[in-house]
Amino acid sequence: MKEAIGGISLFNIVIVFVVIFTGYISLSINYSKAYNVKNELLNIIKNQGGLCTTNDPTSGDICKNFTEQIKDYFQEESYRSTGNCDDGWVGFSRAGEFMGESAKNAAFCIKGVNVSANSELPNALYYQVKIFYQLDLPVFNRLFEFSVSGETSRIYAPNECGEGTSYGNLWCKEN
Repeated sequence: MKEAIGGISLFNIVIVFVVIFTGYISLSINYSKAYNVKNELLNIIKNQGGLCTTNDPTSGDICKNFTEQIKDYFQEESYRSTGNCDDGWVGFSRAGEFMGESAKNAAFCIKGVNVSANSELPNALYYQVKIFYQLDLPVFNRLFEFSVSGETSRIYAPNECGEGTSYGNLWCKEN
């Protein structure tokens, strides 16, 4: 009987160690994937000069449809984590569709910060992006939600501050 009780406690220690190790590996893989998605989103925003969501055919190469680029990237990466956006952040789905401010179950959140000093300078924004990832264990499922965030450099006269944007000039200064 004594050996059976000792065997059970040793078995429990091994199970706890396996769960901790699996959680650590899962968390590090999810963080790495979220970090790569964040960097790609920042590159897309920076390369097109803001959140250009217009479908105006006269915009040419300056405005490459943000929604299509995001949709293509998320399909390629098969990234599926979601989270809730805070106040002042706007959410987007994995299809790149605008979900509104303080969105629930958004694939990522974006916040534009207006950095124009006075009315003589052009609009200048930098964008912050927040991506979500979870501690996802096989038996316990999603335990905790975390986020990774980053920001672009300043973008002068961003595309979204022009006419014809589909969700309005959320962060552009008033003229």
